[in-house]
Amino acid sequence: MDAVAAYLKIIMIKLANVKITEEATFDSQDYILYRKFMELLSTQYRICHSVNDYAEMLSITARRLSELCKRCCGITAKEVISGQIVAEAKRCLQFSSNPVKEIAYELNFNTPEQFSHFFKKNTKISPADYRDQFISIGM
Repeated sequence: MDAVAAYLKIIMIKLANVKITEEATFDSQDYILYRKFMELLSTQYRICHSVNDYAEMLSITARRLSELCKRCCGITAKEVISGQIVAEAKRCLQFSSNPVKEIAYELNFNTPEQFSHFFKKNTKISPADYRDQFISIGM
């Protein structure tokens, strides 16, 4: 079961990073920078939740990073980061029996309430309700 969950995590991360882009909307340097951001995000999303953190790692401004994401994938850097965190949160809720509180701390939220607010804002459902919904589908 753990091996299947690990493979699903890898697939979900890869799918989150795949995006067909139009070459005309950005130059190769922008695309390289965007790919670096996506690589950083795939390894740092548990620790870093802020556009400023990623921009600093890439030695660019947060505004430039957001504009770059908007051109390359159609959404802002904040939305990309939130999407990655939500995808991991959903995976944890679906495939682990850890309490929501523990998942919140694994994803580097200061409090479980902060995590629940973030999750609900992005999915329109609470983490506990999401888990219950997923479990009831499997029955």
